[in-house]
Amino acid sequence: MPLYLKRQFDKLAYLFCWLCLIFSTASSAGWEVTWIDKFDGTSVDWDNWTAQTQANYNNEIQCYTDDDSSANQNYEVSNGTLKIIARRQDINCPGQGNRFREWTSGRLNSKDKAEFLYGRVEARIRFLELKGGTWPAFWMLENRIAEQPIKGDNDSVNWPNFGAGEIDVWEWYANNGDRYITNFFNVDSCGAERRINYPNGAVDVTEYNVYAVEWDQDSIKFFMNDQVVAEHDLTNCSQYEEPMFVLINVAIGGTLGGAVDPQLDIATMEVDYVAHCSATSNNSAISCNEATPMMADDDNDGIANSNDQCPDTPADTAVDTTGCTVFTSPQSKAPTPEIPASQVISLYSDAYDNINGVDMNPNWGQLTQVTEVDIDGSITVKYENLNYQGISYEGNKQNVSAFDYLHVDYWTYNSTDLSIFLISPGPRENPFAVDIIQQQWHSLKIPLSHYQAVDLTDTFQMKFEGNGTVYVDNIYFSTVQSDDADAVNTAPAVTLTAQQANQTIDEIDTSAGDVLITAEVSDANTDDAHTFAWSITGASDFTSNDNTLTFDPSDLDVSQVSIELTVTDNGTPSLSAQSSLQLNV
Repeated sequence: MPLYLKRQFDKLAYLFCWLCLIFSTASSAGWEVTWIDKFDGTSVDWDNWTAQTQANYNNEIQCYTDDDSSANQNYEVSNGTLKIIARRQDINCPGQGNRFREWTSGRLNSKDKAEFLYGRVEARIRFLELKGGTWPAFWMLENRIAEQPIKGDNDSVNWPNFGAGEIDVWEWYANNGDRYITNFFNVDSCGAERRINYPNGAVDVTEYNVYAVEWDQDSIKFFMNDQVVAEHDLTNCSQYEEPMFVLINVAIGGTLGGAVDPQLDIATMEVDYVAHCSATSNNSAISCNEATPMMADDDNDGIANSNDQCPDTPADTAVDTTGCTVFTSPQSKAPTPEIPASQVISLYSDAYDNINGVDMNPNWGQLTQVTEVDIDGSITVKYENLNYQGISYEGNKQNVSAFDYLHVDYWTYNSTDLSIFLISPGPRENPFAVDIIQQQWHSLKIPLSHYQAVDLTDTFQMKFEGNGTVYVDNIYFSTVQSDDADAVNTAPAVTLTAQQANQTIDEIDTSAGDVLITAEVSDANTDDAHTFAWSITGASDFTSNDNTLTFDPSDLDVSQVSIELTVTDNGTPSLSAQSSLQLNV
């Protein structure tokens, strides 16, 4: 078949498939734009992008710059598109310690400026050079990766671990130009590469194509021109469940770019738009571009009206996925302990006399930033950018074998992983994994019997491991004297679990029947009786019976259901404990 006729045939075939896709998806949920850069100005919008000048990876030979204005600029915005321009020119590269390079180029990322958890990310791109040695890409990274810009907001994770995973939407290199790469990287073999053939070979890359990825907790799909080219099941993969940012760049040489054609002096990637969309039932859009409806967000908090459970949030207020206020620090001090001092060995608390020789910030090579802050008159430790953090009392070891509990009060707005270790020499240690509750003080009462690896007669350290920002206070050991007529009443502890179809869940399937929430209550005061006060946000009809709550999710129209339980004992004084649970729908 003559090449001209073949191209016309390919266009007709593509149009037919595109129409099929439209009609096959017209009755399903659509997309609405949450963020888009249409490059309709005269320069890069630095509110959307950072020039990643310190990137130096994969044996590439270019120097990335932030030059968008000189005669040899690496970024140009004109006529409604962004041009990222790689140029053969000598430079002592500032971002690489003034290392001499023979190429400059551009690499933009949206870290800390536009980050997305799930949905569709899309760009319309063409690359205007076929000579060997170029390596352009449109891709994504998780936002805790230790790459520029570094704000200290827990972005200390090295690629490709949890929090620093990668999704390559489109990765092309001229030395193998008839196809391009889709890929996703993370630890534990949770990733896969596919190489997608262009219908007409490498020449297709010089024409505009729309590249996109759609992903959620359980699946990931890659698209070219609205057709699925790769699809993967993530059901058994716990990665890619953190916000990601977008990158667009042109690399030269390196492990994939390979040998550079000696005739190559300039190479340009042209980008029409980059956009992110969230799923919606308000339309049947299949793409995420300038024609896709914008998300309706009356209070401008970044949460669509359809998912916003707090629709009048003041401007510039940090919000969660339901549109409700997120506090980044406690609004009140930790609960005041009520256990008598005679039953306590205290490491850190304003309520007791702490033992001598406690070092709250020993130098163990940690990245955690430790400060003490005054919260409502109480001095509290703040762990910021937590990876691990020690507490040492080596010069004043403690025999706590006659004690029953380790108490710790904690508060966090963003931590998703927290473990607390007790340590004796050796070291002998084991962790207690915390079932994290965010946005409120939570009092942990950890049975010392949990620390089976520890010599409780000779404790000398504690350790916190996790992520995010965590405030801690009231760290002490206690004993319960139940045979003492004047023994203090201690608060109950409560844990919530959710089940559907007899399976433990953290996400609701609206078609899988009733959801059952069960409260497990423990109380050192075994004679105490308890009352249960349930509340639920997101579901209007529920049935509660002391330690259980049941509701039918079939008609839910929210993205998240929040359940909170307050358990109150009948001791003297009467004490309460709270627990909450958030379930995505």
